[in-house]
Amino acid sequence: MGSNGISGIEEIIIGSNTEKVVRLSNVPVMVIKEETTSFNPNNIVFASDFSEEIKKPFQKILDFANAFETKFHLVTICTPNSFKTTAVAKKFMNEFINEFEIKNFSTHIYNDTNIEKGIINFANEMNTDLISLCTHGRTGLSHFFIGSISEDLANHTTKPLIVFKI
Repeated sequence: MGSNGISGIEEIIIGSNTEKVVRLSNVPVMVIKEETTSFNPNNIVFASDFSEEIKKPFQKILDFANAFETKFHLVTICTPNSFKTTAVAKKFMNEFINEFEIKNFSTHIYNDTNIEKGIINFANEMNTDLISLCTHGRTGLSHFFIGSISEDLANHTTKPLIVFKI
């Protein structure tokens, strides 16, 4: 799906079509911001908290990444509001990835002021070709109060994004 992204008051009040598709789709959604003549993701970042509920969609993301024989960068973003020590974050990630057959990967812990900025900044620093993550697809009051990192990224990142529903 192509997207121009929106921001400001328009984003707050009405959101974008891309946000709605990312939120409601039961199939993976890839968002492309800039015209490209070829798509060959050599470096994919997967951002997550590596919780139990992520395992099923992660296998789909892993299958997608393996189809392209990419370098897979697994990252957890630590923020002032969701701080984890390095030891705790590494433990979560290692226990999570031990259940999968991952060929070419690295794990990272990245600190930033919020998760969205952390994912964007990490992806830029690693020069990744694609950002991947999972979404709950929350609607109603839970969406209003909790928000959606995947929808925010669909609006604000310039890199291609693929979102898998939990």
